[in-house]
Amino acid sequence: MGNIVASAKSAPPPDDFSLTPEFGLVSDEPIKKDAAPAKEESDSCKVGSFEELPRKTKEVLAKPFEGCKFTWNKMITDRFQATHTINMSSFKPANYKFGTTYVGSRKLGPNEQYPILISEYGGGVIQFQGIHSFTNEIQAKAVVHATDKSFSMYQADVGYKGENFSAQITGVNASVINPQGIWVGHYLQRISKSLSLGGELMFQHGMGAKAAFITYGGMYKDDKSEFVVKTGEQGTHLCYYNKGNDQVECGVEFEYVKQIGESVTTFGYSIDLPKGLSKFKGSIDTDWSVTGVLEKRFEAFPFCFSLSGLLNHKKNQAKFGIGFTIG
Repeated sequence: MGNIVASAKSAPPPDDFSLTPEFGLVSDEPIKKDAAPAKEESDSCKVGSFEELPRKTKEVLAKPFEGCKFTWNKMITDRFQATHTINMSSFKPANYKFGTTYVGSRKLGPNEQYPILISEYGGGVIQFQGIHSFTNEIQAKAVVHATDKSFSMYQADVGYKGENFSAQITGVNASVINPQGIWVGHYLQRISKSLSLGGELMFQHGMGAKAAFITYGGMYKDDKSEFVVKTGEQGTHLCYYNKGNDQVECGVEFEYVKQIGESVTTFGYSIDLPKGLSKFKGSIDTDWSVTGVLEKRFEAFPFCFSLSGLLNHKKNQAKFGIGFTIG
C-alpha cells in the first residue's frame, strides 16, 4: 500500500537501485549543540511521511541476495563518486553496472546537502534519481528508468513538511494532458508526541479503467518502540519495532493482501557487534522462509565482506550469496 513504484505493474523497482535517500528521511532542522536541553528535539519527535511509517521495521528485516556480487566505490572528488558493480548468478546472466553519485553544495543541516543526483547504467537500462530540498519544508524527487528505446517508468514526488504534519503527492507514469498513470496523495498529522495519524489516496487511470483506493494508518511510538497500522481496500499492514539496546533491534511485520487473499507474518532481528566490526540480520516468516545476512568490515582496509542465505522449507528452495565491497 505504501510502495508506489510497486503498484505500477509495468515497472517493478530494481533490486540494486535502492541505496538512495528516501523522501521524508532527511531531518528538517540542523542539530543545535548549544540549545537548551528542554528545547532540543530529536529525530524521533519529528513527523516523517505516511509512506515511510514502516521504515524502521523493514530496515531490521534481512534482505538476501543470490550469487556473487562485487562492488567498488571510488571517490573522484569530495562531492562525486563512481561505482562499479558486477553480479554473477546461476539464475541470471552475469552483468556489469556503472553508477555515479553527486552531492551538491547546498547545506541545510549536518547530514543534509542538496541536490543529490544518482545514476546507474547496465544491461541496456539507465536509471536516474534526483532529490532536491528547496527549503527546510519543501522537497522534490524525480526517478526515471529508461531502456535503449523508450522510458519504462518515470516518477515525480513533491512534499511539504510542517512543524506537526507532512503532505506529499506522487505521480507514476502520469500525464495531466492525457489522464493516465497513478496519482497518490499522502498526509500525516502528529496528534501528540507519541501518536501520528494519516491517510493515503491512490487513483489509477489506464487501460480503459479507473480505480481509487483509500488507506488509513497511524503510528504510536515511545523512546524504544514503534507500532504502525495501515489498513484499507487493498489490505492490512501491521509493523512493530523495538530497540533493545545500542546493539540489538527486532521487528515484526504482518501483511495481508486482499486481492490474492494471502497473508505473511515476518519476525526479524539485527545484531550489531561494534568490537567485531560486524552486523547480522536474521528473519523467519510464516511462509517457512529463514533468512540471514552477515556483514563484516575490516578496520585496516576499506573492505566489506557479506554472506547471505535463504532457505524455504515449504518450497524446498535455497539461495546463497557472497559479496565484496571496496570503498
